[in-house]
Amino acid sequence: MASSSLVPESNMQETVQGTSTQETPAYEIKGRTMKLEEWDLTVQIESLVGFTSLSYHGCNIREYYESQDLISYFDMLNDPTYTNLIRHFWVRAHVYDKKAAQQEMDEKVLIDPSLAGKSR
Repeated sequence: MASSSLVPESNMQETVQGTSTQETPAYEIKGRTMKLEEWDLTVQIESLVGFTSLSYHGCNIREYYESQDLISYFDMLNDPTYTNLIRHFWVRAHVYDKKAAQQEMDEKVLIDPSLAGKSR
């Protein structure tokens, strides 16, 4: 069975009856937006819910979540953090403000009026 992390074959170069066509990839890798190197970033990892810490301070709520079979949910939240993925994301992150997004949407509507009233 194929893994979902592989690039689908439809995005690869195909040869059809002797002609070569290149399809658009399903994703786009953005360029760097920060001057920092990925390895200069420090990722602080913490448990979102620390039942041990809460019980030490007199607030033992673990038993309430155990009775509702929700401990597996909190275990999932406290699973390992992929620091390389976080670093890779942050040096390529883009932030848009509402004014710029509205201006871009207005330009798209001017080009294609059928987009009026549609959301992103």
